[in-house]
Amino acid sequence: MIDQTMPLVKNHYERCGNPKVSKSLTNFSMPPEIIKAIGPINNEGHSIEECVENIKVVMDYSMATMHPYFFDKLYAGSDPIGQCADFITSVLNTAVHVYHVAPVFTVMEVELMKLFAARFGFDPETADGCLNPGGTMSNMMAVLVARNEHFPHVRLEGWKAGDQPVAFTARQSHYSVTRGAMAAGIGMNNMIQVAGDRTTGQMIPAALDAAIREQKALGKTPFFVNSVGGTTVFGSFDDQYAINAVCKEHGLWHHIDGCWGGIMAFSDKHKHLYAGSHLADSVAINAHKAFGVPAQCSYLITNNRPHALRAANTSGATYLFHDTEYSKYDLADKTLACGRKADGLKLWLTLKRHGLDGIAHLADFAMEKAKYITQQIKAQPDKFEMMHEPMATNICFAYTPPAFRGKDYTWEQRVNVHKLIFDRMLVDGVMLIQHNPLEEYNLPNFFRLTLKNEKSRIEDMDFILEKIDALGQDIDETMV
Repeated sequence: MIDQTMPLVKNHYERCGNPKVSKSLTNFSMPPEIIKAIGPINNEGHSIEECVENIKVVMDYSMATMHPYFFDKLYAGSDPIGQCADFITSVLNTAVHVYHVAPVFTVMEVELMKLFAARFGFDPETADGCLNPGGTMSNMMAVLVARNEHFPHVRLEGWKAGDQPVAFTARQSHYSVTRGAMAAGIGMNNMIQVAGDRTTGQMIPAALDAAIREQKALGKTPFFVNSVGGTTVFGSFDDQYAINAVCKEHGLWHHIDGCWGGIMAFSDKHKHLYAGSHLADSVAINAHKAFGVPAQCSYLITNNRPHALRAANTSGATYLFHDTEYSKYDLADKTLACGRKADGLKLWLTLKRHGLDGIAHLADFAMEKAKYITQQIKAQPDKFEMMHEPMATNICFAYTPPAFRGKDYTWEQRVNVHKLIFDRMLVDGVMLIQHNPLEEYNLPNFFRLTLKNEKSRIEDMDFILEKIDALGQDIDETMV
């Protein structure tokens, strides 16, 4: 089966490596067609050849995220070294919960944690951390760790009537932080949304301070603040120094969601975006985003709290955990999971293959592309409008079709124009860029170009704008 599958994988590489001459990045189809194509599962097993045919269907109908023109999400494809690592992980098929069944994987996870901790200014010897299946889990666990620091009785006894917990997050933060409030049992309405600056997209420190004081006056007990290092839409980086000062004044846990922008901490040119991160209590970072590691691979790292994760999550299992000379590498009691996949191998081999300089190059090259396309957008004000000045690699801009240039362009029309062009992208299959509104700033739909994909080049930035213009040329008032 491996022999028959590998040619399909190689063909996929070729398809994604020749975007202008090979098959498009998607064969977009509706569910009934896909259900018919994959066929039923029967009582009797199928042959290897029939199973390989199913794999062909999967590859034909799936989004080719490795394609240079896939810009729809905060991830894009993955590096072949990580893909090979994932295969080996599946072959060995062990959970990373106790050292004696995953000795190499647990050691790799701990050593990688120290490497990542140092990038954010944490002391590697007093930092702690664990890999999680996605940034959502890392951010949720940060809320739980902070909860245990401020309300240690909750882990065993649950919430008490007088606790009245509240937490705070940037309004542009990822929805996983609010989910953390749900998982922690404080309720999503008690994750207070703090306003951001319209120009920079950063959380306003004075607004955070005011929100904390307001909740205290209401008899609530603040315990957690989430700031962001690379917001989902604008790609903004909060002022960590200023936010940490507010947290210190009020005695709150300061967590940084660096899931999207964390790669900038590896760049000498751009690590200033994380200035002040060394003061935070924890940080989350996703290596399956800008690093090109296959999904999923996300760290939660605590700063100078080597026992906080275990204290917040331990439940004890005498059948599993035993005191030994190597039990410090028994990692399961640090997490909410027992059967964790060995995600550290693909991260280890990615760094081994490319080196830390290679990771820095990914960050630097993405910033070069971001600067170039921003200039090109500004040079065509009749067609395009920047939504804000980018801090990093999220380029947010609106498009105006010829029929609307120099005329009133209503909210509803702009929403529908961007929806229509997005739908045309799906059918056309050459390129895909996300569109979204931003309610906080009263902005109707615009394109959010996320420049992670290392396979795209500087010259591809011109193609992006040309393609959008081509797809929108005929749109007029009768269509939107």
